[in-house]
Amino acid sequence: MSKLLRANFARLWKSRIFWLGILFMFGIGLLVLYSEYKSMIRFEDYRPSADGSLFGSCMYMPMVASVFIGLFIGTEYSDGTIRNKLIVGNTRSAVYFANLIVALSASIMMHLVYIITMIIIGIPVIGNVEQKVETLVILFLMSIITMTAIVAIFMFISMLIHSKANASVVAILVAMAMTMSAPYINARLEEPEYYEAYSVTFTDESGEVHEEKSEKELNPYYLRGAKRKAYEFMLDFLPGCQMLQIAYQEVSDYVRLPLYSLGIIVVVSAGGVICFRRQDLK
Repeated sequence: MSKLLRANFARLWKSRIFWLGILFMFGIGLLVLYSEYKSMIRFEDYRPSADGSLFGSCMYMPMVASVFIGLFIGTEYSDGTIRNKLIVGNTRSAVYFANLIVALSASIMMHLVYIITMIIIGIPVIGNVEQKVETLVILFLMSIITMTAIVAIFMFISMLIHSKANASVVAILVAMAMTMSAPYINARLEEPEYYEAYSVTFTDESGEVHEEKSEKELNPYYLRGAKRKAYEFMLDFLPGCQMLQIAYQEVSDYVRLPLYSLGIIVVVSAGGVICFRRQDLK
């Protein structure tokens, strides 16, 4: 395993897609800070916090990780590297987990580049920290656990699809589904149960002033019963939805969410290893 890890990390440091991912996350961090600073200058009452966007990378990492893992692992198949690793005596489980470790390490490094950018540049420029350090540490650890679940899913896809192009496309589609479904699920759950009452004042042709009042109305889009519970479960269970909660720093449960992620990691990784063992790599 140690030899596999050394070889994987040696290839990682030479990987263009990895360094492009690092550069992309750094650029996103700068762009977010620039947007916050510009708004702060433009609107006198706007006072953003330096830690408010600290975990904004959570919204980008599923897509970045899908591209990186799909190409990085796909190259091993296209170059025959995986088959060579097995020929020299490495077990399939060792090959699978060595790839998982290097993919996770690369994803964490990209994630950290964004966070470090926000800390080093954001605090001096914006200079306003609202959250407690303990809360930020917990959110960071949760983001790592959730990211591990996401990387495990993309590793499952990339290790079982031999074509680099096909693996990348499938991984990107899954990442898009994660990223796009999370705001939708969250928005549906935030629908108010009732539309608030309102009043309208108007003047008729004779100059007389009238006031019309409406009653509080039931919102037909408000989720109820089993459907609401299903949406609440998806918001907590799905890795993309967990990343959304961490990015907004509005986590529903600090224990349940990591447990869901750990369950996904175990099930997906075990399933990936079992399927990889049965694959014909000839």
